[in-house]
Amino acid sequence: MKWSTRKEVVGSMEGCETVMVLVGQEQREFVLHKKLLCDTSNFFRENVEAIQKRDSSSSAPPSSAAASPFPEDGEDDDILWLPAESADMFEIFVLWLYQRRAFHRFLDTAVQKSSQGQRRSLRFNLIRLHLFAAIIGLPALQDVAVDALQDMYLHLNWDMSPPFIAFIYGECHTEQAFRLRKWAVAMLAWTLYGSETTLALTNQFDRLFAAYPTLAEEYKKHLEKMAGSKADVRFKNPQLRLPVNKLRNGERFFGFRQCSFHSHRATVGEGTCPHLLAAMSPPPPTARSLPKMGALAAEDEVESDASDCDPIISPVGNLTEMSFLDLS
Repeated sequence: MKWSTRKEVVGSMEGCETVMVLVGQEQREFVLHKKLLCDTSNFFRENVEAIQKRDSSSSAPPSSAAASPFPEDGEDDDILWLPAESADMFEIFVLWLYQRRAFHRFLDTAVQKSSQGQRRSLRFNLIRLHLFAAIIGLPALQDVAVDALQDMYLHLNWDMSPPFIAFIYGECHTEQAFRLRKWAVAMLAWTLYGSETTLALTNQFDRLFAAYPTLAEEYKKHLEKMAGSKADVRFKNPQLRLPVNKLRNGERFFGFRQCSFHSHRATVGEGTCPHLLAAMSPPPPTARSLPKMGALAAEDEVESDASDCDPIISPVGNLTEMSFLDLS
């Protein structure tokens, strides 16, 4: 899928205020509904407002180093530049932004149809999505991303790899990667105690333990916690997300609670995952129905609580059409 140019997309968004987001050093163009984007995250609202202030005065750039205003080029659209982010990752973000209810279905389809190289690319971009969600203050998206990684690893029966560990402990900020690290450590224990390739991997992970003392400490705490709960790391699978948080009949010995790696884990306890509650709730009365796109019905589209224009048309129709996952 080739992303449309601003002029091509704006025609389909006539009557709506839009913002152009340029992503990466290559400045790939994404034209999005301004209200939907700003309602989703304070990060975007503050940066878009800063651009608008710049247009009316000579105010300073946005405070966040992750986003920069882009020089005017004679067009009417607001322009925001995310130079440090991946355009491939941002495609997945846009898919989630517009089609949240169908998001997991798209990812499942992509995993099933993709090649090994494409799957690894998708995995990396889900990691990037989780980190991006932390940067822009979207804990719900962090949870979606880590759920998707769990499902992907379960479907493909993947073990934890040394490059994954090296990336999240060597290149990521602790606060942004906190939930990823928690899941990765659980996966590491599952891999080292239960994988057929344990002997081949042990030396590589030993070097990582030496290089990253925080990893060694968190791994030790995880093993102690599992021992304290009488769980066997050979059988307690971090890929398996059980459908409830209040576990019974020994379920906890074979999988992890639904919210174990979610941002709200401490507040939920054994209660129902708030994402599940939101999915079960009817849409707000101000939500607009959306037109059918490809194989997706209107109820599968998403999802702004209120819009100044009708209809909203998503720039992304299907994950398998996205440029970095050409699965045709």
